[in-house]
Amino acid sequence: MTTVDFRTRHQGDAVALDLATFLDEQLPSVDEHRSLAGRGVVALGLPPLTLHVEGEPLTFSTDDHGALQVRRVDGDALVVAMDAGAFSDLVQEVASTFGLQLAGRADVRRGARDAFVEWDPVLRALLDGRPVHEPGWVDLVDAEGRALDLHRSFTLDDDPHEMGEFLAAAGFLHVAAVFTDDEMAEVSTELDRAIEAAEPDDGASWWAETSSGESYPARILGFNQKSPTLRALLTDERFATLGTLTDDSFVQRNPDVGDSAEGLLKKVGVVEGISDVSWHKDCAPGGHSRGCCGLTTGISVTGAGPTNGELGVVPGSHRANVPSLGVEGLDLPRMPLPTQTGDVTIHCSCTLHMSRPPVSAERRVVYTGFALAPRPGDEPPVRTPEEIRRARLAQNDYVRRDQRNGDSSGARVASHEL
Repeated sequence: MTTVDFRTRHQGDAVALDLATFLDEQLPSVDEHRSLAGRGVVALGLPPLTLHVEGEPLTFSTDDHGALQVRRVDGDALVVAMDAGAFSDLVQEVASTFGLQLAGRADVRRGARDAFVEWDPVLRALLDGRPVHEPGWVDLVDAEGRALDLHRSFTLDDDPHEMGEFLAAAGFLHVAAVFTDDEMAEVSTELDRAIEAAEPDDGASWWAETSSGESYPARILGFNQKSPTLRALLTDERFATLGTLTDDSFVQRNPDVGDSAEGLLKKVGVVEGISDVSWHKDCAPGGHSRGCCGLTTGISVTGAGPTNGELGVVPGSHRANVPSLGVEGLDLPRMPLPTQTGDVTIHCSCTLHMSRPPVSAERRVVYTGFALAPRPGDEPPVRTPEEIRRARLAQNDYVRRDQRNGDSSGARVASHEL
């Protein structure tokens, strides 16, 4: 099968798990993963991690044989405090190390915040048996073993099976000329109207600030509700077919409901706010084992190149258990995805990607996508549109707070190198 379905857990299967229950019941069931996880600690060069769960210490470190040991002792290398609910979510992959920080649910009291984020692949190795990536483990080849042409673009006239195989192997796809220039011009006009109507505290937009002091709405949430042209395009067969390229069953975000699409305006000179974010996975906040890989689609309302905010990807990174932020030390290539107006990019939710800040002209893009269809046993969480919107707005607030405090770790804005 050609698949990007990496799910190992079910939606809704998490329970309230306290420290004692984790140690007595869950940890013994993954004992065979301790060597695997310990190897990951060594590969990533991580310090011991001590969690203070409502004051009770739990330390993860390697033993004399290199296996990961988990003990109820204190430590002084990397110390992170959290409550019982956050711990429960972390050890069941409801939330990642980064996701807990993003939501203000984890307090790094000693050591580097980045080191806590980098522990996430090791926890996944311990709890899910997924090895931490090492150099040479991901081959970028097609079904016949031939090296992929990573710079290849496809069109809707190409063989869908071949497109699906490329997507599954590389974790991304560039589909040229899906929509016309005239269609994108109409979407752009409607984005202008949505931007003009946005207010800083409307709960429906993310704001950014440029070096000249201009504050503007960089991201319009629920743009599908504000753009009749976009809604029509998202129900068009040209777009719907993009969710049928692999053997997986996908469900498209409903263009008639909620915040299923976002309109982004990337201006030159942004210095604050989530406008151009460096290397990350969309599953970075957590939930990889229950939702990956979903497909994120970017509709190029304007073209994008190296000087106006093009997308960059790390081919094959969706198949590698690596930290969900940053690319330092990773042996996989980095490459740009330049687009023309009307092109569509697709990337898997756990493919590392980034966007470069525009330096010559603005870029406009619409993001939406497809989720893997629920399986028997899945119980998707019931969240109101308002709850989802509040959670997403909190991300922008978190990053802007860090930027004002001179800390760029939350947004990973320091490096946009390709």
